[in-house]
Order: sequence, then C-alpha cells, then structure tokens
Amino acid sequence: MIKGILSAGAIMALSGCLGQLTQIRDAILNPDPEVEMTIPRVNRAAIEQADLAAVLMLSPTIGVGTVGIAIQMREDRINYSSNDNRGVTLEGGLIYATLGLGTNLQAVTTQSNDPLVTEARAGTWPDQVTRTYHLSQRGTQFAQTTMTCRNQVGRDLVIDVVSANRSVVEVIEMCTTDTGDTVNNIHYLDAGTGRIWRTSQWTGPVQGNIQVDVIDQFDP
Repeated sequence: MIKGILSAGAIMALSGCLGQLTQIRDAILNPDPEVEMTIPRVNRAAIEQADLAAVLMLSPTIGVGTVGIAIQMREDRINYSSNDNRGVTLEGGLIYATLGLGTNLQAVTTQSNDPLVTEARAGTWPDQVTRTYHLSQRGTQFAQTTMTCRNQVGRDLVIDVVSANRSVVEVIEMCTTDTGDTVNNIHYLDAGTGRIWRTSQWTGPVQGNIQVDVIDQFDP
C-alpha cells in the first residue's frame, strides 16, 4: 500500500498506535545479545486507516526501537520522525541520515546509479558501489568515511514486515572502508519492483548498522 506524508502535529496523536553469507546475515540481523532491544508494538490497522507512510527503526547499538512517520520530502529524500525525537531520512532505500539512534549520520554522498537510491531490482545492480558517509562530531566538525561495496544476491523468500507478508529477494553487500575495515549491509527488496521493505545498513563506526522496516511505502 502506498502512503503519503503526515503533518508533524498529527504524529503525537498516533503515539499509542504505533555458509559465509549465512554468517554475515545472522551477524547483521542478530546483534550483540548483551544489548536489550525494546521494540514498540505497532498498530498497522491504525496506520493504514490514517493513510500514513511509516517505518520501524531499530538501533541495535543502543537497544532502541521506534516508529517514524513521513513528515517531509526534500530533494527526493523522505524524513521520518518519531514522537521521541528520533528519525531517519531515506533516499529511495538508502539510509541518508539518522537522528537520535546513536551517533548522528549527517549525510551520505553516492554515485548516480546507486541501486539503493534508484531502487533497482536484484540482479541488475552494478558490480560495486562507492559511498561516502558524513558523521557528526563535536561542534561543527564532521568526519568522513568512504567505502566500496560488492553485492551478492541471496534467497527468494517471504518476510513478515509488521504483520504484513512481503515477497522479497535478499541482497547482501560486503563493504570495505578507506581505512581497511570491513562492514556488511543486508537488504530485502520487493521481488517485483526492487523497492526496499527491510534493510540493515552501516551508518557509522560507533552507531553501526541501523535496521529499517518499511511499514507502508511512500509515494508522492
């Protein structure tokens, strides 16, 4: 179901409604058990009745889960915000920025054919993609990390995304940073369109991977 943007004031009213590849996948989707994750209960029926675009945001590093509602579109990027002043900005399926989920990611610059941004179907992705992450530090200072990611198509399967079954194709990205570190992303793309239903993406050396489940898609 395709949804639109909600005005910021309406968010408050919904606060209560709301082999190696296998090892990589398990490591990404099953974070450190020492961190207790609190996942909010989401009332999908209420979100659909309100005609909202919404996402579930999970930060394993700090053990926070929250629901964000689309409140703004700017330059093809959608800002999702929650009642507890946390949020993500998505550019297509790319996590472009984060707020309140650990160490804030300010922006990601990437190439024009980045398949996360263009929402390309699995199997049509370029061999590799290079992205640069801009991370907030003290005051007005920023740190940058550039990484190159190779991808491999995984399983066809059906996943449960907040009480809705989605037919998806799994794509795993194996990435190397400019300092030689290795990180991994995992994406679950709509089998027909390539749009993201679930993604776990690296967002910085401290914050690590953030998982976003798309409860209902946005379309202007």
